[in-house]
Amino acid sequence: MVKIDFGESILAPMAGITGFPFRKTALKYRADFCFTEMISALGFLHNDKRTIELTEAGNYIERTGIQLFGSTPDILARAAEKAVDKGFKVIDINMGCPVKKVVKTGAGSAILKDINVFYLIVEAVRRAIKDSVLTIKIRSGFDESSVNFIEIAKIAESSGVDAIFFHPRARSLMFSGVADHSLTKMLKNTVNIPVYASGDVFSVADAVRIKQYTGADGIIFARGAIGKPWIFTEYVDTVKLGGITQPIKNKQKIDIMIELTEAVSSFYGKERGCGIMKPHLYSFLRGFKGSKALRVMVNNARNEGEIINILKISIEEELSGD
Repeated sequence: MVKIDFGESILAPMAGITGFPFRKTALKYRADFCFTEMISALGFLHNDKRTIELTEAGNYIERTGIQLFGSTPDILARAAEKAVDKGFKVIDINMGCPVKKVVKTGAGSAILKDINVFYLIVEAVRRAIKDSVLTIKIRSGFDESSVNFIEIAKIAESSGVDAIFFHPRARSLMFSGVADHSLTKMLKNTVNIPVYASGDVFSVADAVRIKQYTGADGIIFARGAIGKPWIFTEYVDTVKLGGITQPIKNKQKIDIMIELTEAVSSFYGKERGCGIMKPHLYSFLRGFKGSKALRVMVNNARNEGEIINILKISIEEELSGD
């Protein structure tokens, strides 16, 4: 049986965000583990060019899991087997994505509506990948009238799932309201397999509070890590040393964003990489004085050089008192 230590801090799979360059950067700044973007099982089996690009892991495959989505047990099982053959030791099945175009195919959180389909998928993938690690990402239920995560989790545990990544919102809530981590605590107290907490982790303080309250085995950073790959360093220092001993200065943050921009540009090309960097930059600039004007500049940027210019000149000037 393959054993994986996911550690304290995990980078969540996020469409359009957790491509190889950002995953590599997050791992450099002390994320313990990371996941690919959500990958279509069917596209992966058909060797779709963009889908295969999403599976790139470089020398970090030991610390990278692949997240697959689909609705057909056989297709998910064959895709999982192919991922293992490619070198992945952790296969995660997405059963939590709330996005309409995914749900309408019967994938993502739509699977939570049918316990039998859930069981068939888990059983098929578990059989296909043999001793490799199998995890699932779930929400609390499809809607607030069908909150069934405990039933789902018990079936998962008895079917050989190795860990659960849990977002305590029903699919119907999307990302509105507040993630109810009393449900995470309940889940952790119900099953004997590891439970990792996801949802509304926007800061180190959020992560520490949720970890302490729920007793979760680790924290999954999603939206809170966009444009802030150093959040892992700050969280690990807080957990292991009792506090952030060396806060990352704004100048260093700018340097990290330039480093990420260059990595993204190198991997995707200067123009395509520019578009991929924009969500990171919008998040990075939030809350800064003059951020509105700077974000407009980012929105109008057309290539790597223009983004780096904004980071080197405009932002550095804005933070010159750091």
